[in-house]
Amino acid sequence: MLTLQRVYEETNKLNLSIRRLLKLSTYNDNEDLSGLDVDLSDPEQVLLRDELRLAMEKLADVDDVISYLNSPVLEVSNLHRNELGKYETVGGHYYCCGSRIEALVTDEYHDGPYWTLTRVEYDGFDYYLVGNMRVSMNGLTVRVRDIV
Repeated sequence: MLTLQRVYEETNKLNLSIRRLLKLSTYNDNEDLSGLDVDLSDPEQVLLRDELRLAMEKLADVDDVISYLNSPVLEVSNLHRNELGKYETVGGHYYCCGSRIEALVTDEYHDGPYWTLTRVEYDGFDYYLVGNMRVSMNGLTVRVRDIV
């Protein structure tokens, strides 16, 4: 039976090819693929460019996820509300609207606590986890990764 670790290793191998393709396609510099030689009077080339641009966008998302998972954890900490009303770790990392956050949560679907990757938003009164609005941010255990 295939293990999760083996799939993760294969994903990392695949990501090397994804990164090469993103660079080759000029997506990293030109998300619209305008760095490529395209005959805009040729409907086939326009279709190919447009569809490849969409594919490159998805591959860039895959690269972002894999890169995140490969980033070392710098801190595991419980959040507290600072004097500015934002939630902060002991090490000084704070969260505001749109911040990516990795939090240890529980719910009725899992047998125990699990790490989830989501983002923080603000409802006019307090910050919350997208998809986990009932989870209190105060005292929440989070991991901070070294994202380059």
